[in-house]
Amino acid sequence: MESWYIYNPLLGVTNIRKIEISADECIENVLQEIEGRISKGCSGSIEEIENLILQSQSESDNHPQTFGPFGKIKQLYLICNWETLGEGLLDGFDDLEGLYVRTNSSLRSIERGFFRNKSNLKKVAINNCKLELEPGMLKGMPNLKELDLSRNQIEELPVGLLTDVPDIETLTLAHNDIRSLLTKVFYGLPLLVNLDLSFNRLQGWNDEAFSYVNMLLHLNISNNAIKELTPASFKRLNSLVTLNLDGNYLESLEKDSFIGLPRLDHLSVNNNKLQEIDTYTFDAIRKLKVLLLENNEISIFGPEVFHNLGKVEFFTCNRNSTPKLELDTFRGFSGVTTLHLTNMNIETLDEDWCSGLYSVTDLDLSQNRLTHLPSYAFRCAKALTKLNLRDNLIETVDTRTFDTVFNLQHLDLSNNKLRQVPSNSYDNLCSVLTLNLAHNLIVSLNPLSLIAFRGLNKLDLSYNQIEIIEPDAFLANHKLVSLSVSFGCVKAATSWIASTNLVDGAKKPGSAIHLPEQLRNLARIEFDSCGMTHVDIDCNLNTSTVAKLVDDSKTDAWTTKTDDDIAQVKQSITHFIH
Repeated sequence: MESWYIYNPLLGVTNIRKIEISADECIENVLQEIEGRISKGCSGSIEEIENLILQSQSESDNHPQTFGPFGKIKQLYLICNWETLGEGLLDGFDDLEGLYVRTNSSLRSIERGFFRNKSNLKKVAINNCKLELEPGMLKGMPNLKELDLSRNQIEELPVGLLTDVPDIETLTLAHNDIRSLLTKVFYGLPLLVNLDLSFNRLQGWNDEAFSYVNMLLHLNISNNAIKELTPASFKRLNSLVTLNLDGNYLESLEKDSFIGLPRLDHLSVNNNKLQEIDTYTFDAIRKLKVLLLENNEISIFGPEVFHNLGKVEFFTCNRNSTPKLELDTFRGFSGVTTLHLTNMNIETLDEDWCSGLYSVTDLDLSQNRLTHLPSYAFRCAKALTKLNLRDNLIETVDTRTFDTVFNLQHLDLSNNKLRQVPSNSYDNLCSVLTLNLAHNLIVSLNPLSLIAFRGLNKLDLSYNQIEIIEPDAFLANHKLVSLSVSFGCVKAATSWIASTNLVDGAKKPGSAIHLPEQLRNLARIEFDSCGMTHVDIDCNLNTSTVAKLVDDSKTDAWTTKTDDDIAQVKQSITHFIH
């Protein structure tokens, strides 16, 4: 636990209060919400206080005497409405390591000399003010490591402002009004590692601003107004590892845009207006591991766009408009393990469209417009373990579509237009553990419907209109633990329940019921016979199972049912289960 002390000069030092902040709490978040914290009186010597929160609403407190009683302050948090932080205000605080000024709309200037002799100061955060920056105002902090000036309505960074803090490693200038970067504005920051310029008004990129910035690893210029990148836009930042360009107005990525970034491994260009990507755009960043291109206007990928990106592991291109995925589109992605292509208006998959995706384990093609899955659609994706095809318009699946997905464990085909359970030409999808076929048009299950899914643990057939389930429909599914079924009518539901011997002679809840051999491992059955009830299987015995009827009559599913519907279903289901 770390102790912080709240001091209001108006109340005097005798009314100093103490709060405790645990090690797993974010100190900065706690400091912004201290009003709700439980506090207690200060029992020790105020001269020994190291962490001080000063609360003042009076300009008369803006003088060195206010801090006179305190001599060992290391962390200072100012809650005040002062217009200026004046020269000499913190004289004597030679041990100060952190200074925080948050939410002071009156603060406009910091006088030269305010940071005088603060060689131990490591972090300064001044936010939600209206700062006017001037060269020299930061002088006196030669060992400063982290400077946060976000949310200060800053319009321009003056050249020379940062030369007095040469050891800065993290610089945050997010949520300001900066429109351009002057040449050499970051000159003399050889140790800068993290730079955040997000949520400003940058309209272009000036590479000349970064003379002798040799160690920058992470650059965030998201949510600006950048319309284009000139060739070699980042050539001076050859140590860069992550680059965030989200939320700009980029329409294209030219072939020389990323020249000079040999170490880049994370590139994010989400939420732009990209329509095309040059064939050679990514040639200079061959160590890339993460590529994000979500929410753009990309209609087609050239055959060679990704051909040199063999180290990419994670790629998402959700919410674009690419009607067809053609052969060899992703041939260069031999190292990709996660590939998300949701909501892209994809209508057609070429046979072998995934050529090159030898390492992909997680493939998401949900929320597209696919109507048919062709033969060998996933032939090259032999490592695939998770396949999401929900929310398409799939009506048919070729018998050879899943012939080579020997490691597939999770298959989601929910919310499509399937009329039967898909399989493969070998009737062998025994690696699949979960199968989601909810919200389709399946009306019947026979002994061959699920024979390919011999390893199945969880099956969801809810929100279909099943009229008949033959007695041996689950003959091959001995490992089934969870089953959800929707019936097209009450008669179909009660008929199946009767055929499975879910009958209790004692007719009372909690009694033993007999399950057929193939369903002996079930832990839960959901009956959606018009959406009204399910059975929880509480424990598995050798020959019987204790069951409990759960009444779902107050759920949303009942809102469209008449009283007669409800009474009929409850009477029928209760008769067979209780």
